[in-house]
Amino acid sequence: MKTVSNIILMLSVLLFNTAYSVAEEASVATKTALRVEVSGLQDAQGSIHISVYNSDDTWLGEETVLRREVVIADARSEGVVSAELHLPPGEYALSIYYDSNGNGDLDTNFIGIPKEPVASSNNAPAKFGPPKYKDAVFTLGNELVTQRISMEKI
Repeated sequence: MKTVSNIILMLSVLLFNTAYSVAEEASVATKTALRVEVSGLQDAQGSIHISVYNSDDTWLGEETVLRREVVIADARSEGVVSAELHLPPGEYALSIYYDSNGNGDLDTNFIGIPKEPVASSNNAPAKFGPPKYKDAVFTLGNELVTQRISMEKI
C-alpha cells in the first residue's frame, strides 16, 4: 500500500513540476525585449535606476511594473549605458535617474525638485514640473524596441 502511495505522490510532484515549467516558459515567450540606451553618462560612476510604468495613474509613483538598477561600469560602451528589459506587449513609460551619491534613492530638494539627473522615455521634456505620461509613453509590440534616452551630461 505504501508503494502505491509513494508512486502517486511522485507522479503528482512530477506533474506539478512539468505544469509549472510549461507555464513559466509560456510567460517568458510572451515577453518582448526593450532595449534602453542612455547617453550623457561618459564620466559617471555608480548606477542608474530605471522604473517602468504602464498607466498615467501610477506615473512617477511607487507602483511600477518593473524597477532595475544598472551598474554604469558594467553596461557602458562608447559613452552609452545599455540595459535590456523583458516585458509583455503593451504601453509603457520609463523614468530614469542617475544615483550620483549611491544611496539608492532619487534625492530631491525641499519642494521635490530632483537634485540628481533624471530622464524619461521619448526624451519627454519636463516643463514646469515632471514630464507628462502622455509624452513619455510608447508601445511595445512583439518586436524589439529601443528607447534612446539622453541624460544631461554628468
